[in-house]
Formats: sequence, C-alpha cells, structure tokens
Amino acid sequence: MADPGTAAWSPFRCVLLSILAVVFLALCPQGAQGAGQVLVLNSYHPGYKWSDDILHALETSLHQFDPELVIRVEHLDTKRNLDQTYIDSLPDCLKRKYAFMRPDLVVAVDEAAFKLMLGRGEEMFGSVPTVFCGVNASPLPAVPPWMTGVREHADLPATIRLMRSLKPNLREVAVIVDRTDTGQAILADLRTVFPADLSLRVLDDLPLPQLAREVSGLRPETGLLFLLYSSDRNGNVYEPAEAMGVVSKASPTPVFGAWNFLMGHGLLGGYLTSGYAQGRIAGNLAARILSGESPSRIPVVVDDVVALEVDVREMARFGLSTIQFPEETRFFNVGQGTRRDILVLHSYNAGFRWTDDILRGITENLANFPGGTELHVEYMDTKRHPEAEFTYLNYLLLREKYRFTKFSAVLTSDDNAFNFARQYRKALFPGAPIVFCGVNYLENPPAMAAENITGVLESYDIVGTVKAATDLVPGARHLVVINDATPTGLGNLKRFEEVRPLLPERLRVEMLQNMSMTRLLERLASLPPDAIILLMSMNRDKDGNTFTYDESCAKIVGVSPVPVFSFWDFYLGAGTVGGVVTSGYHQGLSAGSLARQILSGKSARDLPVIVESPKSLIFDAGVMRRFGLNRRPLPQDAVLINDDAESARYTRAVWTIVILMAIIVLLLMAFLGFYGWQRRKRRHLERTVRIDPLTGAFTRAAFESEMPRTIASSTERGERFMLCFVDVDKLKHVNDTHGHLHGDTYLKEVVAVLRSSIRSSDEIYRVGGDEFVVVFPGCGQVEANRVWNQVDERIRDINREGRLPYAMGITHGCVGFDPQSPQDMATLLRLADLSMYGRKNHQADAP
Repeated sequence: MADPGTAAWSPFRCVLLSILAVVFLALCPQGAQGAGQVLVLNSYHPGYKWSDDILHALETSLHQFDPELVIRVEHLDTKRNLDQTYIDSLPDCLKRKYAFMRPDLVVAVDEAAFKLMLGRGEEMFGSVPTVFCGVNASPLPAVPPWMTGVREHADLPATIRLMRSLKPNLREVAVIVDRTDTGQAILADLRTVFPADLSLRVLDDLPLPQLAREVSGLRPETGLLFLLYSSDRNGNVYEPAEAMGVVSKASPTPVFGAWNFLMGHGLLGGYLTSGYAQGRIAGNLAARILSGESPSRIPVVVDDVVALEVDVREMARFGLSTIQFPEETRFFNVGQGTRRDILVLHSYNAGFRWTDDILRGITENLANFPGGTELHVEYMDTKRHPEAEFTYLNYLLLREKYRFTKFSAVLTSDDNAFNFARQYRKALFPGAPIVFCGVNYLENPPAMAAENITGVLESYDIVGTVKAATDLVPGARHLVVINDATPTGLGNLKRFEEVRPLLPERLRVEMLQNMSMTRLLERLASLPPDAIILLMSMNRDKDGNTFTYDESCAKIVGVSPVPVFSFWDFYLGAGTVGGVVTSGYHQGLSAGSLARQILSGKSARDLPVIVESPKSLIFDAGVMRRFGLNRRPLPQDAVLINDDAESARYTRAVWTIVILMAIIVLLLMAFLGFYGWQRRKRRHLERTVRIDPLTGAFTRAAFESEMPRTIASSTERGERFMLCFVDVDKLKHVNDTHGHLHGDTYLKEVVAVLRSSIRSSDEIYRVGGDEFVVVFPGCGQVEANRVWNQVDERIRDINREGRLPYAMGITHGCVGFDPQSPQDMATLLRLADLSMYGRKNHQADAP
C-alpha cells in the first residue's frame, strides 16, 4: 500500500523538478548545450563555381561568428539532374533524414533550394529560421515570417550601356540563356529594363554546337550577352565554363555577362554580381538570427555589390583600350610584372632537420633568378598532426590565405605535401605546375608528365647500406629493421619488400614495424651479438607519440648493444654508424633546378622525373671505434666523419656530390636544349611547307592535305561550305610591263584585300602562280556573295586611289558543298574552276 503523503506530494514534485530543469537549462552556458547546427541546401553540385563561392563565404562568415558551429551541406544537384521525379522526392528525403537532428537554421542557396523551402520548408523542418541567397525571382514572392535573405541583383542596364559605349553602332542584343528557373528569372528582369530602341534576340535552349554556329554568324551591329547556359533542349548538361569557352571562341564580338564566376573563360566582362559577396551577406544575416534576432524583423536585402570587371586578354583580342572603360573598372588577368610567386609546401614542421635541409637547397637554387621570386613557405606539420581533419584544416587555411595569389610553381617536400597538392590543386592553385621532392615511392614516375608534374624521387640504397654493414660486421646473421607507419615509413616498407630478395642470404630479417617506443626499446636491449640494426624511420610510434630524428635515434642507439646503420644523412652524428646516405639538401637543390627551368619557360611535362637522387657512402668514425669496427673493408670512396685524419676525404666526397649534381643538371639541360631545337626545327619545316612565303596564304600542299579532312568533317557533321576559285587578272601583263617586283606586290595586295573581307575561320590557299582558293566553312552562296561584293568594292577603291601603276582585278567562281551529296576535292575544284571561267568569259563578252 502506497504512503498517502508520498502520493499527495508526487504531482507537486514533478512540477517542481520540471521548473528546476527549465531554470537549469536557461542558466547553462550556450556551449554546454552543444554547438549550433546550420543546414545549407545548395541547389547545385560541388565544383559549380557560383555556389562554391557562396558556400565558401557562408562558411567563413558563420565560423567567424561561432568557430564551433556545425555546418552541414546538402547538394541538391538540380543544375545537372532535371528529372522531375527526383526533384519531387527531395522533400520527403530531407524530412526523413533530419527528423531527429533538426537544424537551428537553414540557408537556401539559389532558386531551387529557395522554392523548396518556400513550398515545403515547414513540412520538412517546421518553422526553422531560414536565410536565402542567390535568388533572382522577379517579383520576389511573399516570404513567411521565419524566412529572410538576399535577393540577387544584376545591373543589366549598366552592362547594356557599356556595350553601347564600346559598340556605337549597336542595334541588336543577342542573349544566351537557358530555361532553368534562374535563367528565366534573369531573362524576365532583362525584358523589364531592355531599351526600346534595341532589338532583343533570345538564343535559348539551343544545343551547344548549334549555338556556336548562331553566334559565329552575328552581324557587326549585334552585341552578345551571356547570362546562363547549363542545359539544352536535348537534355545535355554543360558546365558554365565549358559553354562560355565554346561561345567565346565562336563569337566575332566581345561577350558580356552578369556573373563574375565566368571571368577567365572568355567573358569580356560587364557589371557583374559575385557569389562570394552574396554568401557573406547571407552569412551575416544568419549570424544575426543565431544571436537571437527574429527573421521577421530582418527585411530582405537586395544585393547591390556589383562591380565592373573586364578581362584584359579579351580586350586585347578585340582591340579595346583601357581608356574606353570607366575609372571604377577592375581589370582581370593583369600580369604581375616579372616577379614569380612560388609556394613551397612542406609536409612537416619548421625546425625538422630534413625539411630545413630541403628548403635550404631550394632557396639556394632559386636565389638571384632574373626578375625575382617570392617564396611562400608553408608547413603542414603532419609529422606531429597526422589526422585527416588536420589536413583539411590546412586546406581551409591555404584557401583563405592564397585566394588571390596565382603561383608560377608549387614545390612540395615529402609525401604528405605532394599528395595534398595533387588532391587540392584544382581548388588552391589551378594550372600551376608541381615539383616534388622527398617522395619515397611512386608507382609510375613517367605518368606524372600528364598531370604537369615533375620532381625528384627520393632514392636510397637499402641493399648497399646492408651490404656495407655486413662488411663491417662479418659475423652478423640477424638484421633488425626499424620502421614506422608514417607515409615515409610506408614508402620505406614498399621499397624494402622490393629489394628483400637482394639482401645477403645469411641474414635473418626481423621487421619491427610500427611498434610502441617502449616495446621497441625493450626488444632492442635484448638483441644477440650477431645482430645489426637498420633504422629506416621512427618518427611516430604505435601509441601516437611523435619524435624528432635526434630524439628517436638517441633512444634507439642508447639501448642498442649492436651497431645501428641508416641511409639518411640526418641520423649521422646522432649515434648511427652510417651507410649509403641520401641528403635532403641535395634533393632541394635538384627540385630547385627543375623549378628554375619551369620559370625560364620550360613545361613540367617536358622535364622527366629524376628517379635517382645523389647518394654517398658516409660513416661515423667515432661510432665505429665504439663498436670496434675495422675501417679496412670500406670502399676507397667512403667518407668518414668525426675522424680528423679523414676530413679531407669527407670534403672530397661532398665535392663529388656537388660535381655529380652539376653533371646531372648539365646533362638534363643539354637534353632539353636538343629537344627544344628539334621541335623548333620541325615547326619551321612544317611552316615552310604550309605557308606561301610571298603572300602569307596557305600553299597548294596544305590545300591538298587539309581539304579531304574538311570534306570528311563537314560530311560527318552535316555542315555546308563554299569553295571559291580565284584568278588574278592580267598578272602576266603586269610582270611584263612593270617588272616582277610589281607582280609580287599585286599578289600581296590581292591577298590583303581577301583577308580583310573574310572571317577569321575562312582559309586562303595559293594553288598556282596567279590562282587562289578560298574556303568558307558553314556558309552558303548568299554569304559568299556578300564577301565578294565587299572584295570588289575594295578593289575599286584601290584602283580609284591610283597608288598602283596598274589596275587590280580578280575573277572568282564558287561551288557549294552539300553534305547530303558530298563530292571529292578534285570535283569541287573543277566545278569552281569552270564557274570562274564562265564568269571570266561573261565579263569578256560584256559590252
């Protein structure tokens, strides 16, 4: 039977405990309740530059507000995946996934994520505060009280005014846009502000090859505005940079835009909006909400961070000058003078002897480079912090630090930095060649050329070191190998297993791989007298303890009753006997030499990986005396340190290494010089065969070589072209009357007139003394007639000027190539020739 008093107090106690719990939670510091969680719904996919810029700025802003904030990103991939079934399934998927880990705030990046939150947000996450950005919708729909954000703004009127100032005869604007939600929203914005006196031509939903053809035929009075293009009517999906590159290459006019993530891919520029700027604004709004402010009290912000950006490479392509642009213009792709920025990325920490030796070699070799170099030296410190999370933090740091730095070369020391550089090069230093050194193991060194990578493979002589040890200790029957599980140690292990069959047969090998330091020292102390030790690497033990080279070597030699040998120079002088030694300093010199050649204009692809780094037989005479080892078995070229009588031999060995390095460098430079000479000679010969030296037109040999390929390609693509045969009138009369110098001038003037009237994609061939062939890809008779009318008009202008002592004149005949009933080269040439003679006879018969 229950106690009545207890029963009576039970409800009161429950209420009291609830109140105390609420008070306790309210008084707890925020950190004690766990870090806040933000869910970012990214409409697109990783690697899409626009949304990557937004995510980058969001992450930076939010972590500046709270470094412990947990940020989760869901990539909806709606730019590439247009399947409506997939899109319809997203709400249920997200609802189930976050049912038990509801975020404190949601950030919706771009149109698809915004619409998803607007329509199904409460169903998925309840009334979780939401911030949107990258949204173009016009007008912006009413947003619920739990939502605010940044409306994207593109200053299209200012860009059109810029187009008019650069192209005064502008009559029409062709707009490239896709049919995504974002594309149609920005097109709607454009229609509302488009000038009434201009024609608007929308090129939407076209397959990329057709779009390129349309663009290539734009008239001089038409401007080109590239808004968005990620997919076409056939369901093909394109990366923006890919489409931008194709359009820019085909366009006869500068390409303007609205977003700055297309800069560097063929866009001239315009008043551009920035994903990074929008992400920063959205991040600040999110921080205000996480600090307690209600979204309903924060009005939607219109992103007005628009800047006029112009690519100087595109300016040069279209003959534009800086004086044609306003003062506020930011110029993109401007050279930084002759100074070169070089990143030196070390796997380990400053003060680590091996790393310091490599840096000393690199620095010495790059000193006094013409124009100067700026070395940016970074230490990943992965010897003491091997965790994958720490490596990612290195990526975040370098991404922020060097976001605006363009490196001429990236040099890495040791395996971790090399692997890191290969993994993150696209994000951190795109296009920069990589020169590695200190890398212990590489499966296929020649394959590095395809990745624009070269370097110095760390080579060491395990067999030579063990053989030298057995010569000094003839009674040795037991080889104890010490190695760790760092990337260096794993490379050592692969190399050791490869050469194990080459070791003396009398040796029994005991591998002490990745042991705790305590157990390792216990094992070494009990070794029998017939043992010798090979110390390969011991910088981190099985328990996660880290040691410098000096620390680990001192512990090992301090307990070992038998000699310790090694092939690394940093163990010399620390208690090891020595061996066939490799040097970090000389690897740094070699890597610096390769980098110097790259800075001088060589490509890393043409510089083979150096697979044998310099090595020398070096031994410590003091340690040898301690173990009673006789120096007589040592080779003549062996160097003894800590032995005054042998100091001269040591000096000679050092000089030998230097001389060998110099010889290697000289041989490499001679090989590269010969290779370059051969390439230049071959290109000169090809040019001699293809280019007519008098007129600059292509030769008949080039015509006969290239025309079959043109016919086959046009037939395959279903593309027409025009072939025109041109005869220079009365060339023989000019030669006979005025001399061959005037005849040569006549031919050059004719080619100059032709070249000034045709497109850059059209080709001129000289197939005889006074006969030429002009090929117009993608053209029909109407377009060809327009060109010949211009040619005739320019020839009449020259004749009216009277600057030549004779009248110029040409006669042409054209034939169209029909891919539905293709004809061979000889037939086309014969028909064009007949057409030309028919025109010539008609002119002769004319009164």
